[in-house]
Amino acid sequence: MVQPEASIDLYVLILSGTLTLLLLVAGVVGFVIVYKKRLSDGELRVKEMELNYQQDVIYRTLDAVEDERKRVARDLHDEVGAALSAMRLLVGQLAQTNPPTQDPNGLTARFKVVIDNTIDSVRRISNDLLPQGLEELGLTYALEGLCENAMNLADAEVDLTVDPDLNLPTRTSLIVYRLVQELLNNAVKHAKATHIQLILRQQTDDFELEYIDNGQGFDFDEAYQKRSLGLKNIETRAHMLNGTATFTTKRGQGLKVTVCIPI
Repeated sequence: MVQPEASIDLYVLILSGTLTLLLLVAGVVGFVIVYKKRLSDGELRVKEMELNYQQDVIYRTLDAVEDERKRVARDLHDEVGAALSAMRLLVGQLAQTNPPTQDPNGLTARFKVVIDNTIDSVRRISNDLLPQGLEELGLTYALEGLCENAMNLADAEVDLTVDPDLNLPTRTSLIVYRLVQELLNNAVKHAKATHIQLILRQQTDDFELEYIDNGQGFDFDEAYQKRSLGLKNIETRAHMLNGTATFTTKRGQGLKVTVCIPI
């Protein structure tokens, strides 16, 4: 009788061990399935976030392009169009003089003023589209012109420091120029800064643009939630070069912007 009971106990032990092993295997398999599902869901969320981010960058780039087009169209209409209308009016007045060759009212001088103003407007608009001297004389020369304009418009002191070994591709130079232009425009229109510092550094693997002003600053979170056009343009232009833009500011404490672009 002892031997059958021992056999039964052995069978029970083997069966229990087998069931335990099966449960363990089932638990491991279940854990692996759940883990892979969570990992797959996480990867899917990451890919979805990356896609949304890329779409956001594309849309903001398109918005920036449209804003540039609207600004150029507005300048052409308001300045060049108005000047041409004035010249047409002067031509009509000149034709009504008796005799037409006489100019008792100084129409010729008025013509010259209108034409000179039109030439200045066309030159300015052309410079906005393609910065003067950027391709021929380099980024530093073009930025010096921007800084001089900002000082004249805002009565602010602008310190520009450029790495003497700075050597960027043409496309990168143009986008960096637009970044500085956007920063200076914001400083002139909104910041009320009296001192602006611009530093451009080039290292082995990256390029860094640092902007600092002593203006009135702003609430960054609030401005970002409102999708401020200036912040959007700066961030978009940095992303166009696979770079990053970091903003540091508080109300009454000025603004610091650091743009890093891989080379």
